[in-house]
Amino acid sequence: MISPAQGQHKWKSQILYGPNTVVYKEFQKFAERVKVGTKGALIIETFPVGTIVPQAEALDAIQAGLLDAASGTMAYQGGKEPAAAFWDLAGGYDNSLHLLMWYRHGGGDAIMNKIAARWDSVFIAPIILGLESIPSKKPIRSIADFKGVKMRSPDGIPAELFAKLGAAVSVMPGTEVYTALDTGKIEATDWSTLSVNDEAGYNRIAPYAIYPGIHSLNSTDFVVSKRKWDALTPDQQAVVRAAADEWCMATWMSQEIEDRKAVSKRDPSTLITWGEKEKAQLRQVARGVWENWSKKSPLAKEIYTSQVNFLVAIGKLEPAK
Repeated sequence: MISPAQGQHKWKSQILYGPNTVVYKEFQKFAERVKVGTKGALIIETFPVGTIVPQAEALDAIQAGLLDAASGTMAYQGGKEPAAAFWDLAGGYDNSLHLLMWYRHGGGDAIMNKIAARWDSVFIAPIILGLESIPSKKPIRSIADFKGVKMRSPDGIPAELFAKLGAAVSVMPGTEVYTALDTGKIEATDWSTLSVNDEAGYNRIAPYAIYPGIHSLNSTDFVVSKRKWDALTPDQQAVVRAAADEWCMATWMSQEIEDRKAVSKRDPSTLITWGEKEKAQLRQVARGVWENWSKKSPLAKEIYTSQVNFLVAIGKLEPAK
């Protein structure tokens, strides 16, 4: 073990998820891999959501020195930097591997680093959870079926997309979703993966679910204070990056296993599967929403162009006419 006098580094890092989730448990395993890989030179103390600061303030907390790292920060920053709203390209991806390909081979890592730099931070890796599923009180089989549906959505691109599809959108915190479904204030919700939604009990009051998901390939970011990152040796940085890549794959696989377990417990008639035609129609509507958001800042334009070009290259979007 390395003593502080020998150059031991300690990071405080907070994640978006609670202590009993698959995601948090994989976060803890990541921290242990880093500890072992650096021979004790880097200790990452992990904290569940909201332990030190509200998650919406995590990037600000890194910049202020209250946190050294965090996972699950970009989703809250669309108001400060519109490019951050593209962390989850609503309606864009239907395959986790494609999203990872964009990060690694489509320029995503570099663009995310530019966004993180606004908070004096370094983007290390995406952590992919998988496709989110929309629980609903009635089947939603196509974009036409969203018309008139009372639906909860996070703010930003997703809310604008569902509104464009004709849904009556309510923006509310996750803590209010169950009660809103139970009382009929909403009939469907954008929340999380099938297993997470079913674990929360949404299936008891909203029995239908789009599976596999079509609107959100759920992923989160892992960012580190640039000052703390620069204090590491190149070998230590390499350990962190390798451990983060393993964390990403382990979380993705663990979540996929949980989702498949959830499928096995369900009546198959409650699972709504969209075809390629329906997904392509959704993507085309979403493209207009993305384009509008791309006009909000130079970085938003850059990340929009990068993702659209990538989706065209892999055959998920038609080239612009």
